Amino acid sequence: MAKHPPESDPFDVTLPDGFELGERRPAFEAAAKAAGWTLERDGATLIVRDVWTDNEDHAAWLVATKAGVAMERVTVWAGRPD
Repeated sequence: MAKHPPESDPFDVTLPDGFELGERRPAFEAAAKAAGWTLERDGATLIVRDVWTDNEDHAAWLVATKAGVAMERVTVWAGRPD
């Protein structure tokens, strides 16, 4: 079982359909790896799974900031537990 901060839950965050990271891709992928996130592609949608934090707003902020997109443009879902 992976270690996660106390009182945290897993969230999945989707970036806007068709969003491309462009030159941010290497930095975003490195940040995702360091944070233990899983990146998946479903057609035109990039899904960031396993964002462990204490609330949906923080999950949105974490991913949006690293992706260089406005927080309001990402969608947060309840993630999958360990």
